[in-house]
Amino acid sequence: MPQLPKLITVSALLLGVSTAGATVTSIGVDSTAGPNWRTSAQLETDNEYGTAGYVIFGLNEADAVYNGNFDVSSANAVNAYNLPAGISVSTIDTNIGMWSGNNANFGEIEDPGNGNAITNAPVLANSTGTRQFTVTRAASELLRITVMMASGDNQSTEYTVAIDDGSGTVSSNYAHVTNGLAYHVFDVVNSSSDVLINITSTPENRSLMGIAFDTKTVDLSNPSDLNSNGIGDSWEEFYFGGVGIVDPAADEETDGLTNLEEWQNLTHPKVADSDSDGLEDGEEVKTYSTSPTDSDSDDDGYDDKFEVDNLASAFDPLVDDSTEDPDNDGLDNAAELANSTDAIDPDSDDDTIDDGDEVGGHVNPYNGGILGVAPGDPTDPNNPDSDGDDINDFAEIDTANGFVTDPNNADTDGDRISDNAEISNGSDPTDSGSIPFSTVTSVGVDSTAGPNWRTSAQFETDQEYGTAGYVIFGLNEADAVYDANFDVSDANLLNAYSLPAGISVSTIDTNIGMWSGNDANFGEIEDPGNGNAITNAPVLANSTGTRQFTVTRAASELLRITVMMASGDNQSTEYTVAIDDGSGTVSSNYAHVTNGLAYHVFDVVNSSSDVLINITSTPENRSLMGIAFDTKTVEHRVTDISVATNGDVSLTWNSRSSLGTTYAVFSTDDLSLPLEDWSEIDDGIDPGGDSTTFVIPSALLADADKLFFFVRKN
Repeated sequence: MPQLPKLITVSALLLGVSTAGATVTSIGVDSTAGPNWRTSAQLETDNEYGTAGYVIFGLNEADAVYNGNFDVSSANAVNAYNLPAGISVSTIDTNIGMWSGNNANFGEIEDPGNGNAITNAPVLANSTGTRQFTVTRAASELLRITVMMASGDNQSTEYTVAIDDGSGTVSSNYAHVTNGLAYHVFDVVNSSSDVLINITSTPENRSLMGIAFDTKTVDLSNPSDLNSNGIGDSWEEFYFGGVGIVDPAADEETDGLTNLEEWQNLTHPKVADSDSDGLEDGEEVKTYSTSPTDSDSDDDGYDDKFEVDNLASAFDPLVDDSTEDPDNDGLDNAAELANSTDAIDPDSDDDTIDDGDEVGGHVNPYNGGILGVAPGDPTDPNNPDSDGDDINDFAEIDTANGFVTDPNNADTDGDRISDNAEISNGSDPTDSGSIPFSTVTSVGVDSTAGPNWRTSAQFETDQEYGTAGYVIFGLNEADAVYDANFDVSDANLLNAYSLPAGISVSTIDTNIGMWSGNDANFGEIEDPGNGNAITNAPVLANSTGTRQFTVTRAASELLRITVMMASGDNQSTEYTVAIDDGSGTVSSNYAHVTNGLAYHVFDVVNSSSDVLINITSTPENRSLMGIAFDTKTVEHRVTDISVATNGDVSLTWNSRSSLGTTYAVFSTDDLSLPLEDWSEIDDGIDPGGDSTTFVIPSALLADADKLFFFVRKN
């Protein structure tokens, strides 16, 4: 027995037009409304396009403004966005220009935000090829979409507008002979599918102004049946475009329901699964007694298909199961939905902690970052590694790795080295005073390369800094330009950004000046974006105090970082560059006596910790030009360190037994010292195969409370 039909109203347009069938329809092109789209629309009975909503790009901009890289999103206040609920408009296109109009050179338009006052028509302008906009519908909705086009500058422009609503594609064409507007009107199917709008034009793609939306309603459950075929006329006309043309016994899409049964259940006769829940309409009506027009018949948050598939797990598509907990993880089904967890898997992310324990923090001993006793803070039940430090949540709170770390904090002890990096390198991730064996190193200052950082680098065997990437601030600016409030981000195209994948550079500083250089007054530099041609060296200039830049690494990486400094205007400037990579801080100093460049070169630890670059100078902070990056391969690292009862220290590292290879060991109790000032313990250690162990007698270690060791391959 079919279910009793619900009273259903659906969005419709002009009752009886072919648009109400299963395909998108072109209603026509309105070329006579002119500016009066709100008061004299020719293809709407109420003479108004956009009664449900609209967007007009650039409508709120002042006259005679051209923007060559225009933001068409709703975040840009110069666009007039007033869309219907559940509707959004977007584009995949970039570099879209916008001209706001002047002296009606693209016609005029009513401004609905200003009482329909007449204003210059704006237009997305000077863009070539096909433009594609997407209308996204949050729910099934039948819409009339009016695509508003403009032509101008006394050019005869021909536009083709194509609409694809998922049921098919239709287009309309119009050749403008004068400046002004034309409205391409389409009706799209009752669906939640995206609607693609493709626009092409000849000869120029000065095109889209905006998009308007209209909706109407029709009662599909109206029983009036003038032809006595058992099917309501409004339903028949809506889906088939006419009355008396439907065979009640036919099954259009073979979903198990005849057209008569589709009408009785108010389902879509040309779609096998009217409510898109994964069950065909015939299954719902005749097998499971679920609603074919409601994807969640019992309104418990789980669609009918999921519940049918999980009958064995105590789900029932006709019973509200929201308070049940079939997987016994401590979360009922409503809570599983709220947390996006799997209602039939007690451990959705397979991290060995049940979902309920994660959401409730029942087994996490960390509360607000402080180690105590459970319950603590919740962890993410859908991510086995809540803090992204490459340690499973359970492994963090278990003692298997030797420590109990915070599963919500990648750096439990706040020393700027991730927990995983510390454990992997033998330090304590819960003690900020414990750091990995490796440490940041100052390689030196290259003051002889001059402009030739790409061809004559002194500290690289390939004589090139920045093989992995670089940023040169202001390199693309014209000569002799000073900007007192310069944007150093990659959004500023005057900066030459070519960073390695996963690396970003930022600063907390503001009011940074930039001088682009002139007559080599700050030296010259090779421009890698122009075949290493020599150009004036730019510099971040006239800024006082310490400048701090941050290099962020998305993953553990061992880097050589070259900080590129410049001095000029015939001033003797002394720079100090300090690098802190989380394992310690080291600095290098150089006093410039002539105009030109110096390259401060550092090697930083294999970690994902941020690298802080601090720059000070005397007397003036005309300083940073850029930062170059080179990747290094870790040939060896310390794998074990131990202290015997007599105080001897054993270091073990992975090694190579190639002919002539030896290793050196250095120590210090002061990480601020450059490597060349560390104490050499032994400079001729022969490798012991794939692994080498070297014992340092306690007599050589004095009485230091803490010592740091460095192993170098000679």
